[in-house]
Amino acid sequence: MSVIFTRRSVRSYLPKPVEDDKIERILRAGFQAPSAHNKQPWEFLLVSDREDLKAIAGMSPWAGMVEKAPLAIACCADTERSKFDDSEGAWWVQDLSAATENILLQIEEEGLGGVWLGWYPDMERVKIFSARFALPSHIVPVSMIALGYPAHPHRPADRYDASRVHYGRWGVSWEESRSGA
Repeated sequence: MSVIFTRRSVRSYLPKPVEDDKIERILRAGFQAPSAHNKQPWEFLLVSDREDLKAIAGMSPWAGMVEKAPLAIACCADTERSKFDDSEGAWWVQDLSAATENILLQIEEEGLGGVWLGWYPDMERVKIFSARFALPSHIVPVSMIALGYPAHPHRPADRYDASRVHYGRWGVSWEESRSGA
């Protein structure tokens, strides 16, 4: 799966809309994510209206690129759907994180670029977004993804760091364990 190794955060986009077939495949990738107890608590809100994108850009000091993106996807958790008999159902953060990553990988596969913007647990950001887009109280925006055709080519980066891999016990390097040292 080469998209894992080529995906980068893309923050500038061409003024070209994303085709519906690509959007559908991107959303399908989000729906394929694993989830705790298979609750699948995700809901996705697509935003392409220029005024709405501008408003989202103003909701976070790190969201400026949303204003120029042709599309944003709000990845939201239905906290009612994620409840378990034995807990408060707080697994939805992990579930939505997995869905967000799947979406980002499919964005790369489609020849597009995107960037993950954190929304939850910043409750002020959650409140402002929820009010603007009329989200019910049990729907929580967890992440925002700005996406579109990249304005500039992006190069992959090798982020592997063997010093951060431990084997069996903390401080035992996986590299050392393989060499018999």
